Amino acid sequence: MEHEVKIPKTRNGKATFQLIIDTTIDLFYKKGYFQTKIKDITDEAGIAAGTFYLYFPNKFVLYKYILMEFQHEIRRQISIQVSNVEGRFEKEKVGIKTFIQFALDNPHAYNIIWESLYVDKQLFINYYDGFAKRYEKGLKQSIEDGEMYDVDTELVSYILMGVANFIGLKVLLELGEDKGNVDEVVDQVMNIIQTGIFKKVK
Repeated sequence: MEHEVKIPKTRNGKATFQLIIDTTIDLFYKKGYFQTKIKDITDEAGIAAGTFYLYFPNKFVLYKYILMEFQHEIRRQISIQVSNVEGRFEKEKVGIKTFIQFALDNPHAYNIIWESLYVDKQLFINYYDGFAKRYEKGLKQSIEDGEMYDVDTELVSYILMGVANFIGLKVLLELGEDKGNVDEVVDQVMNIIQTGIFKKVK
């Protein structure tokens, strides 16, 4: 996709490029992908249509670029936060907290990421499949290190992503009765993951 997007090198070009990105994210959040036209983006950004096409050939390529930027930024922030954390359990706890904080700081991301299921189903699949494959590497290493049972790492990666996604939604949208802060909620989640929820039937 990179070859379809023309990344500017000058200071002014970079500023205009980022203006287009920021404006588009705001419009996609408020109106959705399908209801947002390129003219809406250029009018809101205060730029000519030709300026838009200097960097992006169409709206879809711009959408893909934004989607991948979200993925890269989420991975980057989690990587930074867990870099000095020891043990898989603690890494997972810090990773979920970091993801939820990203969601709180960027509430528009949920809308834009999940809309990809309707914009282009393959985009949605690639987005989460990419996450899962990178997730698996850490899980496999944890199994080798004796920190985890020998489990299906692909399945576990989706389970843990599902937990992070929906706990993020719970906190972001204040769903349910329990309105604890992020640390409290994630600590409860990790305790449940560690101990389980089902009792053995005698």
